[in-house]
Amino acid sequence: MKLKLPILALVLTLQSFAMLDAATAAKSDFCAHCHGTDGNSSSSAFPSLAGQTRDYLYRQMKDFKEGRRKDSMMSPSIAVLSDQDMQELAEFYAAQNLVRSKFDADPAKVEQGKKIAQDAQCATCHQASFKGLNEFPRLSRQKYPYVVKQLKDYRDGLRTNDNGLMVPAVKNLNDEQIEALAHYLGSF
Repeated sequence: MKLKLPILALVLTLQSFAMLDAATAAKSDFCAHCHGTDGNSSSSAFPSLAGQTRDYLYRQMKDFKEGRRKDSMMSPSIAVLSDQDMQELAEFYAAQNLVRSKFDADPAKVEQGKKIAQDAQCATCHQASFKGLNEFPRLSRQKYPYVVKQLKDYRDGLRTNDNGLMVPAVKNLNDEQIEALAHYLGSF
């Protein structure tokens, strides 16, 4: 009898995890239109969320919900989510495997971008492999057009929800330098 009680508790715990995963997967169905069913976006206009850091994903959803980050599609989509929903979605996408984007990086631009990344000390926050850590996002394997757009948005003051870290890092970069940096990040 003593053995049956711990086994029953284990089964109930596993069932609750399975229900949570199914519920989270159901919540992610709406996200799948842009970000892919497993968080790997098929469109260059939308970021892949798979393999992104949990803390970063949660913070971005919270920023969209609270108006610190704005997007005509994301802001209304996030508005209906509870804090628990956002935490569960962040966990779900962080646990997915990121697929390498199909991008043919130009070797000359990769070298130029590498120097820009070194000079700007990008790895200080995003890590040497650009896989991110905690609230700092993963940049490796992200879609080239999306990276270019985000860097330009930071530079041009259109995206400001980074606690003031990114704007100074990219404010003096011209379009060519941003594209080279994106080629470098796309080479990982």
